Amino acid sequence: MSTNRRILLVDDLPSIHEDFRKVLVSTAPVSSLVELEAALFGTPALAPAQSIVFEMDSAFQGREALEKLKAARAEGRPYAMAFIDVRMPPGWDGIETIEQLWKEDPSLQVVLCTAFSDYAWPAVLARLDARDRLLILKKPFDPIEVYQFASALTTKWNQALQASFKMNLLEQAVEDRTRELSNANIIVRNSPVILYRLRAEPSLPIIYVSNNITKYGHDPEVLLRTADWGHVLIHPDDLGKALKAMARVFEKDAQPSSLEFRMLGAHGSVRWVENRYIPIRDRDGALIEIEGIVIDITERKAADEQIARLARTDGLTGLANRATFMERLRQMFASAQRGAAPFAVLYLDLDKFKPVNDTLGHPIGDRLLEEVSLRLRHCTRETDLVARLGGDEFGILQGELGEAANAGELATKLLETLAAPFVIDGHEVRIGASIGICPFAADIESSDVMLAQSDVALYRAKEEGRGQYRFHSVELDQQVSDRASLATELREAMRQNQLELQYQPQVELASGAILGMEALVRWNHPTRGLLTAETFISMAERIGAIVPLERWVLDQACRQMRQWRDAGLKLPLMAVNLSLSQLNRGRELLEEVEQCLAKWGLAPVDLEFDVTEGTLAHLKWSQNDILPKLHELGVQLAIDNFGSEYSSFDYVRAYGINHLKISRAHIARAVTDPQSAATVSAIINFARDVGIKVIAQGVETEQQRALLDAVRGTTQAQGFHFSAPVGAGEAGELLRVGTIGRGQTLS
Repeated sequence: MSTNRRILLVDDLPSIHEDFRKVLVSTAPVSSLVELEAALFGTPALAPAQSIVFEMDSAFQGREALEKLKAARAEGRPYAMAFIDVRMPPGWDGIETIEQLWKEDPSLQVVLCTAFSDYAWPAVLARLDARDRLLILKKPFDPIEVYQFASALTTKWNQALQASFKMNLLEQAVEDRTRELSNANIIVRNSPVILYRLRAEPSLPIIYVSNNITKYGHDPEVLLRTADWGHVLIHPDDLGKALKAMARVFEKDAQPSSLEFRMLGAHGSVRWVENRYIPIRDRDGALIEIEGIVIDITERKAADEQIARLARTDGLTGLANRATFMERLRQMFASAQRGAAPFAVLYLDLDKFKPVNDTLGHPIGDRLLEEVSLRLRHCTRETDLVARLGGDEFGILQGELGEAANAGELATKLLETLAAPFVIDGHEVRIGASIGICPFAADIESSDVMLAQSDVALYRAKEEGRGQYRFHSVELDQQVSDRASLATELREAMRQNQLELQYQPQVELASGAILGMEALVRWNHPTRGLLTAETFISMAERIGAIVPLERWVLDQACRQMRQWRDAGLKLPLMAVNLSLSQLNRGRELLEEVEQCLAKWGLAPVDLEFDVTEGTLAHLKWSQNDILPKLHELGVQLAIDNFGSEYSSFDYVRAYGINHLKISRAHIARAVTDPQSAATVSAIINFARDVGIKVIAQGVETEQQRALLDAVRGTTQAQGFHFSAPVGAGEAGELLRVGTIGRGQTLS
């Protein structure tokens, strides 16, 4: 297949045609340009200039261009690209010319040439719906740019043609092959897509993988017996990212997702793949399995990298340019729609920049833009994209967005950084910025809409006083503002001793004796009243306050237990909740527990740590060994809300669990739903068989208590039927009595 280098130039000025012919058709040596093409496209550099031959036709008006395009297509010699001027009186302008040409040949690559335009560029791009077929070339032209555009776009046209040809052949081959297949199993075994299923257990063991994984040199039967299959299949540099992403499937509200990583072949080969997977749950929401497919995307990644090499960065700042920004925005939007982590668009415009140019001159203004770019890069992560969109406007794509408030936090950081003075060539320059934000949401129609909404938010930020950020909706502005205020207040609350512990008794069903207390943190908010942990624990995680908060809870709980014992009150056990953040601290946590027990004169067996199934899954998947070390220390361990996510009895054996705390939801349904009652009975029977105790959580009615009492093996319960969480004084009175009567609510 020969290479098409045919170009159509549409301009009303004959001198422009002569200039283009000198660049594209001249026989003068352009070896440096040939070398440039070799660097861009990976093709061998051709020494003589005549080896790259552009064939250029001229048209001086839009209608003439359309007739030439039709004639060229009729002859089977279509144009690969066209350079088109914006203004060509008295006929069609450049925009209408492009529209007419694209109606005839949608594959035509176009460079729009202009010194100025009667149109606003956003309106032009919206009208043309250009996507990846249109580039802008501003006058006066640089010969290198003209040559580069011609080389890049004609090459792109040819690559697209080759890809289409190969795809047609592939589609025909698939169609022919499909007609021959009569058995669904044969389709699976011969598909280029790898299918798999994982069991919902801590190590995510493979329970099925399609036979075509053998093309990577792996034996399916061996993989079924491999516990650490992640280390066998995933490139070491991608392993951490992949394990973290896959671990999210253990979260209760996990949705179908996808991630890309490099997969290892058995003989050292490496291929890029996309892993798409979905959690499978039963009717109660318990995780059963994970099903997924693995698609080889090596060729697509190579094409993406080639496109990235073609895309130019901003010449002044070194940041990505607008074209790169828009391409990445479309990619991130599509990935988020498929279940990847959400992101946000931040549209930033500098305040007081024009006076700098007017008073100090454009060289100082350019230096200022360079310094601004450095500060923006310093504020963002490697996973974020910073681009100069034009003039003093910048765009930021903030990846892996946990919640909208994260975008507000980045915007605050950017505003504070840019508000600090700049010193350029002895001049102190003070500017600022305004920012518009649009986070990804499932109901947003397209990436272009996201950008437009961030632009609207930027306009509001400027209209309402500059030097601030705004979201694309007033409601989201208020939500983020409220969350930011609450986060600030939480930090202050920890300094002002507004936090307190309440205690909920754990009661032996047979005797009513109090066998333990669970310590629960509460916040005495000065205006919102008493807030439960559910209101602020996730926020403490987000702002990095969870570790000092839980350290304070542990110390206060041990201190209270010592006070009760010194007062002669019997309390066998104090239960404290531990988060994943605390457990991830490993050895530091172990040392703090030892120091706290020694400080208050308690034995390890006096203390119980409650962890959720989701936390245990993360620990198991990441091979964190802190729980076995706590068990060796002598601290008791309990699985909190057992059965609420994906009941797995493997944890009991793996970590030496002392208690299973049956979830509140199971207890609530058990009195009306026979299947839930059977589940509760099965958990209790299992615990009895392996010699551990059961605590039923959330017991609120006599009917629930009676049901538990009737199941042989139930040992303990806690809930409002016995006592709500109460302050230290009231909890001490309960301990003084020592028992809570059967069927009697004491709080």
